[in-house]
Amino acid sequence: MPIFAEHVERYLRELRPEHSPLMKEMEELAMREHVPIVSWETGRFLATVVRALDPGRVLEVGTAIGYSTLHMAEALGSGTIVTIERDPERARQAREFLSRAGVAGRVELVEADATEAIQGLPGPFDLIFLDATKDEYAEYLRLAEPKASEHAALAVDNLLMSGDVALTDDSEASWRPQSLAAARAFNRDLLQSERWLGSVLPVGDGVGFAARR
Repeated sequence: MPIFAEHVERYLRELRPEHSPLMKEMEELAMREHVPIVSWETGRFLATVVRALDPGRVLEVGTAIGYSTLHMAEALGSGTIVTIERDPERARQAREFLSRAGVAGRVELVEADATEAIQGLPGPFDLIFLDATKDEYAEYLRLAEPKASEHAALAVDNLLMSGDVALTDDSEASWRPQSLAAARAFNRDLLQSERWLGSVLPVGDGVGFAARR
């Protein structure tokens, strides 16, 4: 289910500038192998945030093949991205793509379960991006929050879940009920948080964006 009307979706697709051959290759691989990656619009949003903030350290939870990592790394100044991926094959693919893109030196890829890895990472992080197991978003944030810098920003993908979060409980949805419940709770808590000033934006599949209060 698209978040926007079909003609708006089509307009946004046609508005995209030409992608690099490497990004096209990554998009085609993701489609062929059913790898969940961010939409191009979300990738561009992340790149814009990185360019604006010029973060010293970025924490990304959920690398997959490195598509969102590449968007951010290409916009990064002198900072570093620490990205976590538990699937060895996806981590291998990400390393290969990032190396071919010439940005591997800006990225530290940690192969581990995020709930275990985050606790051992040194902060502070100026930007935190969550895009791994949807049911665990709240736990990722709980673990990462103490490592966020004073003026850190937070971005979270898939918070509208193809628009399914807005459906009633008895409606047919493409996302698991547990994931929908987790997303609804996360959205509510983010907007009511006393620690983060947040919003949920209709970018890609829904991006939560927040700044530390």
